[in-house]
Amino acid sequence: MANKKIIHQWWFWLFVLIIIGTIGVYYVNNNHTPTNTDNKVAKITKKRPKPVKKSKPVTEKRTPEEEQTFIERAGQAFGQEDSQTIQKYVGSMYSSAYVDGLGMTYTWKTSDAKYIRVDNTDNGITSVYLYDDNAENHLGKNLYQGETIKQMAPRDNYNQ
Repeated sequence: MANKKIIHQWWFWLFVLIIIGTIGVYYVNNNHTPTNTDNKVAKITKKRPKPVKKSKPVTEKRTPEEEQTFIERAGQAFGQEDSQTIQKYVGSMYSSAYVDGLGMTYTWKTSDAKYIRVDNTDNGITSVYLYDDNAENHLGKNLYQGETIKQMAPRDNYNQ
């Protein structure tokens, strides 16, 4: 008797699953209504590129006071660079020459100004000047003076 009960339960659940599946298929097929695409025309539009803003050169955005401050700070940065790094870029960014009485000189030309760095080998002092065509040794206004940094500081990769 127990086996008949189990068989009847299996038949009942199979019948319920078949009915649920049939109802699901019926609703899915009826919700898919055919569309008439003959009257519709697809409209394709190209995305227009955004207009590119023309940027002005940096020198036009600065006031004369800001320009002078920029030149002075660039000269200070040039003087605080170690001579090992500067020698590495001689030929591409910098030009160099040894001048008797002055020491090693490096010239750096930017879009804003031309700088001369003098590393005095006698006393270990570095000076940076604005380039001046009319002055002796082309040394114009003094922008920086400090101790010569010969080698870059070692990097501590622990915190990086």
